[in-house]
Amino acid sequence: MSVAPVAALELKTVSGIPLHPLIVHVPVVLVPLALIGAVLALVRPPWRSWSLPVVAVLVGASVVGVQLAVMSGEGLEEINGEKEALIERHAQLAEQARPMVFVFFLVAAAAALAWWLVQRGGADGADEPTRTRAATAARLLVPLCALSVLTGALATVWVYRTGHTGAESVWKGEGEKGEGGEGGEGGEVRPGSDEAPAIPSQSQDGDTDGD
Repeated sequence: MSVAPVAALELKTVSGIPLHPLIVHVPVVLVPLALIGAVLALVRPPWRSWSLPVVAVLVGASVVGVQLAVMSGEGLEEINGEKEALIERHAQLAEQARPMVFVFFLVAAAAALAWWLVQRGGADGADEPTRTRAATAARLLVPLCALSVLTGALATVWVYRTGHTGAESVWKGEGEKGEGGEGGEGGEVRPGSDEAPAIPSQSQDGDTDGD
């Protein structure tokens, strides 16, 4: 084996384990959690002081996780040479999920910023420009929270679909390997099979050439 494939394998694995199955759990777990936080921020205004910043941090980490998952998936595909239809579908959904998670992050960050401006405007000693910005942010806060729930729901659906097709491709691949293994290798006939290898005819004197 040449040096280049070994180096590529080391960059895409940890202790021989592919990075991709490990990294994909970051957005799979964090994006739904962020969606739950966005819903809480929308329906429970007193909880916005902690839920909006937490949602922004969770989605920010999810953006990084999605990007790393896409990159590690491409590297794994290069190593294994996987070009099956399910793998291609999995890659397409991942490319679609990435901008959705990013938009979710932008909206969540805007909602957290709006809440912060509202808090600043309501503080004692706030000047007039600060109060004006706070008033504008207060009008945008609820629409931003609602938009955060919408974008979070879309991102969650696409992350789920991406993970589902990835898991399905693994299950299908394992099943095909199992079916192929039952038939033996190199034309080997399994014990108990109805097919039997051809045996050269022998004459009565024991010669195999029929003489």
